[in-house]
Formats: sequence, structure tokens, C-alpha cells
Amino acid sequence: MTARRTDAPVPSLAVRRPAEGRASTSNRYDPWLDAQQNWPDVQIVIERMTGDLLGEVREDGRLIALRAGTSAAQRRCTLTHELVHLERGITDCGRWAEREELQVHTTVAFRLITAADLAAALRDLGGSDDRPALAQLLEVDSETLQLRLSRISPAERRALRRRLSRQAPFWTVA
Repeated sequence: MTARRTDAPVPSLAVRRPAEGRASTSNRYDPWLDAQQNWPDVQIVIERMTGDLLGEVREDGRLIALRAGTSAAQRRCTLTHELVHLERGITDCGRWAEREELQVHTTVAFRLITAADLAAALRDLGGSDDRPALAQLLEVDSETLQLRLSRISPAERRALRRRLSRQAPFWTVA
């Protein structure tokens, strides 16, 4: 993988190969490491972009462009999003674009925010209902957090309630 950025350094990549692309120290998914290990022929660039796009796959999957000027959390979410497109083998959705984008974004939300990570972040907030702080702790953007929270399964909800009732009595999981 060749990575270049026109206005700032590219985030460093982990040096050890953890299981399933997860960072070995925090067990959190690292899309930069995933790209390095599983997509070595894909070039990642950070550049100025027009319109609303935060990123896109180009050149038949050989290049991922990320928008310059975004936060580290946005780049993490966007790179993961584009990698999921590559995994699915779909770089042009055509008339199925809306459906494909929702499926990809849902996959991204679950990959970046595991139930264990969510529980730990909620516990670290000590009962606060501060969504921006929660997103920051999880290193994701607010849209990804909102989607993940909207897709909490009944089993996850019960587990979170049990954990949080012992540790953060003011947080509620609707």
C-alpha cells in the first residue's frame, strides 16, 4: 500500500499483525492496519475533494481517496467504509446505491463499535449522556455512533443494562 498526503502525515500503521485486523493493544479495529495487511496494492491518498464526499474508491479499487481536513475519527470511519466496499467487491452501486451504502455503513458501525467497546466507553463516561464525548472515546464520527446505537440488539441492550446498572446508574440504554 502506498499512502501519501498532500498537507499532513498519514497516521502511523501498527507493526504487529493482530488477529482479524484488530489493534493488539486495545482490540479496536484499525483500518490503516487492515489496508496495509489485506489491501497492499491499494493506494490511499488524502486530498481536497469537492462536494459532500468524505471518501471514495477509484481506479477500479486500486485507490482510496479520503477528504483532507477531516478529523481522525472521520478518516477512520471513511477508510473503513471504503474498505468494506472493496471487501464486498462493489465499487459502483448503480441503482442500488442507497441500499448498498446503508449496508456498508451498518457493517462499518458494527466493526468500529463492538459491544465491549461501547460498554467500556459508557462506563468511562460515568453515567453521562454526552454523545459527542462517547463518539470521541470510541474514535468514531457522530453518524457512525448514532447508527450503531440504533442497531443495538435486545441481547446487547440487556447486557449493557446489567453492566451499567452496577457502574453507571444514570445512563439508560433505551
